[in-house]
Amino acid sequence: MRITWFDKACWPYISTLGSAMSWKATVALTLMVSLSLMEGVGLLMLVPLLGLVGLDVSQGELGGVARFVSSAFKFAGIHPSLITVLGVYVLIVSAHGLLQCLQAVVNADIQYGFVSVLRQRLYRSIANTNWVSFTRSRSSEFTHVLTVEMDRVGAATHYLLRLFATAIVTLVYVGFALRLSVAMTGVVIACSGGLWLLLKGRVEVARAAGEGISQTFRGMHRVIAEHLGGMKVARSFGAQERYVDSFERLTVRMKQMYLAAIRNQVGSKYWFDVGAVIVLSVILLVSVEVLAIPTVKVLLLLFVFARLMPRFSEMLQGYHSFVNAVPAFTSVIETQKHCDSTAEALAERVQWLAFRHSIRLEKVSFGYGETEVIRDLDLTIRAGETVAIVGPSGAGKSTVAALLMGLIVPDKGRVLVDGTELGSTNLKSWREQVGYVDQETFLFHDTVRANLLFAHPDATEEEIWLALKMAAADEFVSRLPKGIDTVAGDRGMQLSGGERQRMALARALIRKPSLLILDEATSSLDIENERRILKTLDGLRGQVTILIISHRLSAVQGADAIYELQDGKVVEREDLSDKRGADFLYLRLLGENFPKRC
Repeated sequence: MRITWFDKACWPYISTLGSAMSWKATVALTLMVSLSLMEGVGLLMLVPLLGLVGLDVSQGELGGVARFVSSAFKFAGIHPSLITVLGVYVLIVSAHGLLQCLQAVVNADIQYGFVSVLRQRLYRSIANTNWVSFTRSRSSEFTHVLTVEMDRVGAATHYLLRLFATAIVTLVYVGFALRLSVAMTGVVIACSGGLWLLLKGRVEVARAAGEGISQTFRGMHRVIAEHLGGMKVARSFGAQERYVDSFERLTVRMKQMYLAAIRNQVGSKYWFDVGAVIVLSVILLVSVEVLAIPTVKVLLLLFVFARLMPRFSEMLQGYHSFVNAVPAFTSVIETQKHCDSTAEALAERVQWLAFRHSIRLEKVSFGYGETEVIRDLDLTIRAGETVAIVGPSGAGKSTVAALLMGLIVPDKGRVLVDGTELGSTNLKSWREQVGYVDQETFLFHDTVRANLLFAHPDATEEEIWLALKMAAADEFVSRLPKGIDTVAGDRGMQLSGGERQRMALARALIRKPSLLILDEATSSLDIENERRILKTLDGLRGQVTILIISHRLSAVQGADAIYELQDGKVVEREDLSDKRGADFLYLRLLGENFPKRC
């Protein structure tokens, strides 16, 4: 069975909109029907008005309409004079205007409410995707879908609601026209359908343009993110103009795609309007010259058809706009499905995981795709120990940290905390006990206080300053223009590299973690501040389990044990309880050709 574009994109969009906005959609549909009926009643008022100004409306089908309206007035106890009929007409138009205002509010509620629901669902899916999948995705892709594509989904909702409203009103006009002349109405409908079929190819152009706009916007967001993120490198290489040229090409392409879509849309409207005028002219000619239809009936037919044909044109335009915007919905759903398919397994019921004795990696293997980074790794960290992991770049040190935090799941083997395997039921509680500081420190564009409270929202002022002091950050924070309420800047760029790392360490310590992981956390610090932090860590000995990953031997000298990793395996574990053994190990790691300790 052939899957059409409607089955693949339009129907999923309509069904999702209906399920997400069910009762609001019902209200909107009720308002559409009410407005259409009211517009039909307004049309009926034209018949007695024509009779009151002296035209004969008592013959044929028109006479039946006149008698129906007269009976309605009689039932309401109103004498159909010119003043009363005009008064009723004014009331109908006023009520119609009020309902239109209400409909506009309800439609806007549906439009932005639907976007809000989709945005929340997608963001939750992105937040819950597993770490490996997340790191393989561009953040600009997520930003693009959450912003631009969501706005286009909102536009599609607007076009669809307007299309439905126009279609319902069109049905009222068709019904009134059929009452006046079945034959002429049939001709109008047939001609309008023929014009739609002739312009069918332009709908496919609108769909292709919509997909092209989505792709171009995605590329633009990617370029913006990469260029702004790499502006320092670009300036150091004098490559700003290449960035500007690349961005200009994308913006020109975007302009051309939008212009092509608009040309296609206005072209469709032009040919439909021209065809509609020709059809109306032929109908008028045939009605007067061939069928000799009474003048009053011709006037009513002309009025109704003059109102009906623009409705068909408006429906065509609305459908073009909807088709052009719907690919954004497809992009949103595909992104959400991808994130859901790689979602991190977290159980709804959280089991507390206590850490009192040891953390153990037992025969753990892990790889990124076909590249195996960790192989049959056995590693034990006892509670209260300060353990260091050293080794060359690519040895798997940071991967071990990710395994210990539960960011990634072993392909083989287990991660055990006091003999309990890390899994979906206890992962959340375990992460609440871990403090992590990496080399590439990230700070929010917010105050120092807010950056620390992010890790521990309920922390007191005393706890904040204690964490800053432990991280050797209290002095420089006190010297900031507004102290702890100074804004750190985008990614903390108002602070030096060393200050950012000390802030990140304070953010980890304020949680009072059971396990503190420092992944090259002192690499940007000067000797004095590194000494202060290492002294702080020494003061935490026995209270907090500390894992230090570093290339700097000065950072690991206070460790109780050092694991040396090569090619994803532990090649050496040294107990540093005696200074003589430690000295031998340090020299060997520095590359000296000293014999290993027996």
